Amino acid sequence: MKTLVFDPNDVSRDTLRRTLASLGCPVRGFADASEAWRALREFGPDLVISDVEAEGGETLLREARNGSGRTTLALVGQAALERGVAAVSAGAHDFLWRPVSPARVAQLVAAAAARRERESRTEEMRLRLAQAEIGDRLPGRSEPWTAALAALERAARSEGHVLVTGEAGTEKDAAALAVHRLSSRGAERFAFISEGESLDLAVRQAGSGSLFVPAVEATSPGFQEMIVARLHGQAGTRFVVSTDEDPAHAVAEGRFSRSLFEATSENTVHLPPLRERKGDVALLARRFLDNLSPELTFDLEALDVLGAHAWPGNVRELDEVVRRAAQFTESPEIGPTTVRAVLGRPLPVRPSHRRKAPAVRIAVGDSLADVERRLILKTLAFARGNKKKTAELLKLSLKTIYNKIKEYGLEH
Repeated sequence: MKTLVFDPNDVSRDTLRRTLASLGCPVRGFADASEAWRALREFGPDLVISDVEAEGGETLLREARNGSGRTTLALVGQAALERGVAAVSAGAHDFLWRPVSPARVAQLVAAAAARRERESRTEEMRLRLAQAEIGDRLPGRSEPWTAALAALERAARSEGHVLVTGEAGTEKDAAALAVHRLSSRGAERFAFISEGESLDLAVRQAGSGSLFVPAVEATSPGFQEMIVARLHGQAGTRFVVSTDEDPAHAVAEGRFSRSLFEATSENTVHLPPLRERKGDVALLARRFLDNLSPELTFDLEALDVLGAHAWPGNVRELDEVVRRAAQFTESPEIGPTTVRAVLGRPLPVRPSHRRKAPAVRIAVGDSLADVERRLILKTLAFARGNKKKTAELLKLSLKTIYNKIKEYGLEH
């Protein structure tokens, strides 16, 4: 377990170094806070011990635990044990006091190792569940689609910002969420932002998680430059931006900031249009229909008709067509006549992906119940009625969302 020690006291620092080395821990010790700060970034320790009475010690400890799974321990003099207790209350895992006891150090190192093992198992399980989510949210077996999912996983494993490209309706929002879930930040917040909302507030909400900016080419140059400034000045939040257009074309026309493109294009995920995903139309149609009405099926000729369509609206259009076919059918098996009739009708105008995420306004005097009701209602609208997505965005269980919808009479 790599350990960093900041302690201006030569005696206790030497005791810590010798004790940690005897426990098999690679250790670096510093008497100067600025040197310890540099080592925090370059050395990447798993355990940080910092004198919180020394100048810069509390800040170092706070920075060490931000957005990381490392263990942090406060170091204090025996006459200032209350400082150690305060450090634990502020987020440190535990504290040591001088004169340093090798037995106490060994105990805390063992506890830190056990904690890392538990967290590692938890993270492994979380990633397995995230992998399963991809199959559920972004199903498909065609070669272009499996290549896109492989690019998505590579982008998730990187620490850089991400660009998601693809035509409207190719589920870029679901892909952005998948990038987040599969990353080391997947247990943190995933937030959306649209132009007109506070970027500072959105970054604070996302914290060390991910912030998704949909249809970035539709935003103003000023808004994009604000994002660029954040990319270079805010190390905590990862940005995932998407565009409905060829990004090179949007950059050439000045609608997509070149600086923003260059900062995100190293990790690009391109989602192919549905017309290029041979065989996936039938799979998706069956999936959508099963979610709507498990008792209904498509006959083979109906699936052939769906497969021959060009799908200019991509997956979102297919979802709408399946919904309408299920509404209009008069038998348990949907045939080609029903599908052709639905495809021959103009589809209802759906909100553009460039719509702004809904805002919830609150004022002093509003009841918590009313605020909660409006928040759930707005999130349901943003998720296009998808209760599972609503639950995820609000960090609630699906059962809770169903109960709240019933309680507030939000079901239409």
